[in-house]
Amino acid sequence: MPRAESPGENPMSDGPAPAGPRHVGGSTARLLGSRRVALSAAAVGAVGGLSALLRDGGPGGDAFSTPTGGPAPGEGGPLALPDCLMRTVAGGNEGDTGDTSPDSSAAGSGANGGDGAGGAQGAGSAPDGSGVSDGGAQAPSTARGGTGGADRGAASGANIGEAPASSGSGSVPEMAKTDALDVYRKAPGTVDLVACSELAPGLQLRTSSAWHLARRASIAATAEIVSDIESMGATAWIEGQLAPEGIDDTYAESLVSRHYGWSQLSALEIKQITGDHSAKASPSVINAALTRMRFGNRVLAESVVELMADHVYVPIHGKGEPFITEFDVLLRKHALGRYADFLYAAVTSAALLRELDNTASTKNNPNENLGRELLELYTVGRDSYSEDDVKVSTRILTGNGNDWSTMGYAYRSEDHAVGSVDVLGFSDANTDASAGQDMLKRYVEHLCHLRPTALRLAKRIARRYIADEPSDAAVEAIAKAYLDNDTSIASAVKAALTHPDFAASVGKKWRRPTEFYMTIARAAHAQVAVAHGDVNAGDYFNLGSYGWLIKEAGHEPRMYGSVDGYPDTAEFWMSAGTTMALWNGAQNAVDGDKKESGRTDWPTALSITAGQPALETARRISWHLTGYAWTDTELSGVAEVLAGLPGTGSAATWTVTDKNLTAFAEHAVRLCFCSPYAFLR
Repeated sequence: MPRAESPGENPMSDGPAPAGPRHVGGSTARLLGSRRVALSAAAVGAVGGLSALLRDGGPGGDAFSTPTGGPAPGEGGPLALPDCLMRTVAGGNEGDTGDTSPDSSAAGSGANGGDGAGGAQGAGSAPDGSGVSDGGAQAPSTARGGTGGADRGAASGANIGEAPASSGSGSVPEMAKTDALDVYRKAPGTVDLVACSELAPGLQLRTSSAWHLARRASIAATAEIVSDIESMGATAWIEGQLAPEGIDDTYAESLVSRHYGWSQLSALEIKQITGDHSAKASPSVINAALTRMRFGNRVLAESVVELMADHVYVPIHGKGEPFITEFDVLLRKHALGRYADFLYAAVTSAALLRELDNTASTKNNPNENLGRELLELYTVGRDSYSEDDVKVSTRILTGNGNDWSTMGYAYRSEDHAVGSVDVLGFSDANTDASAGQDMLKRYVEHLCHLRPTALRLAKRIARRYIADEPSDAAVEAIAKAYLDNDTSIASAVKAALTHPDFAASVGKKWRRPTEFYMTIARAAHAQVAVAHGDVNAGDYFNLGSYGWLIKEAGHEPRMYGSVDGYPDTAEFWMSAGTTMALWNGAQNAVDGDKKESGRTDWPTALSITAGQPALETARRISWHLTGYAWTDTELSGVAEVLAGLPGTGSAATWTVTDKNLTAFAEHAVRLCFCSPYAFLR
């Protein structure tokens, strides 16, 4: 089986580097040092030093002053690190000045632990041991269940609920009327989780249970998703998200249907529309996925789709490309259902059969690729089968291929190898070639119910939602939920998000490039005016600014170089090269996709106005962008930029500038997203 290059060897971008203050270099690059020293408290404390980089040329070309030295009176260095996760009360730690509790409309507060997943009394788990403390009122599962783009007015000035302009035909459904700008006007929420992390040594992480759940359960966490979790309660939010048909996703799906409708069509329809040039349709699958990540309300479902796409992996631009739109539809249909149904649908899909050469596998010329991966990757794992098992698995799969005239799956009994089969407890006389399809379905069902399969899938789910190296206890609990519920993927995901280890996992996951850039894009709330990659306009291969940045960072959706999908571990993604690429790309992402939506208006998006206290504004926006409470020392650099880099005074006295506010706000947002806080999932 082909394998990927060594972890961390993602090449730097060959594209043009951002100019001037957008390019991170010099002292910032030296902060990298080693992979993890770069992410220490020293690194985030140097945000103030990063602001000095802007002085080579900044908003409006103004001269930039020298930063004031040292922390504000009464501030110290990094807080003493806890030995393990603990609960605390907002305002009880250095750097939390004043009342940081949410207003009375928010659920959960103070020492009671509030709402959210993973609330705990001392040990990081709910009193019932589930790892989830509900708090708050329980909303029905049909509620919105997660916002961040679909129900909010654009930062470019659109009114809340106003439909955006479109280059396509048809009307845009009216968006929800919620004034989500209120979320960004609020003071920072309640800190109820404190942790230290090996991924950011020396840095104390102070966050909320709701933010922790949002960061893990969505590809692009926003303050609005957090607000939904707080108002619904963690358990109700999780259950609602795992029943996505009850969540209104009209806006995101209208964009997909209008601009990337090919992503929802069959392979035969694509062939007919494109004149047998199916490659024109495959980028629409990527653009549709990015659209849902950015604007969709079904955030947990989209996360599971990405997870399962890496688990049973078919690259967009591979041998199965002519059938890739159908495979995406298959993924979305089965991602939260029974794994046995999903896997059978996958191994009888033309895309996977073509990608792993089973279309050429016959009784006289068997090809072992799919027979092996069915065991090694999709079910029991490498240590649970023998080479003889691979040969038997391959024989069972013979005859399953595709038909180019119908552009679909085809079973040819004349190519199926008959004769008794016995593999991992599954046996069949296999005397009738015409019954080969039924035997394959029973074989897949058998494999999916085996304990090694349950443990393997459970570990992947735990790695996604809990930690790079999850505990045996967590994996066992997830596997049990999977088997007890007839191979239910949704049940396994819920078990992960409600396990006691989940609450104790703050700081144990690292964002991948797609998550990093989509978080910026979703936080901006700019709506689509001119869609990139619109198939109706013949703009087939254009992934837009965000898609280009993700591709340059080595994480183009479903384009990994190995059959086992993109890794989901910090070790792979936190190399110096990847970190520098993301730092340099952050300003492009913060500026926004100008062709699509115009320049992002961050002052409007984050309710930043001239004259506000700079330090309190920095505290508010850093919380709403990263979900962590920063110390005053860490915030001073952001406050300095918001104040227009004044030459005198201190963070405690600075106010938000009234000159070039949009540009200074962009740089302040960039500092937030370039901090270690923003890289931790």
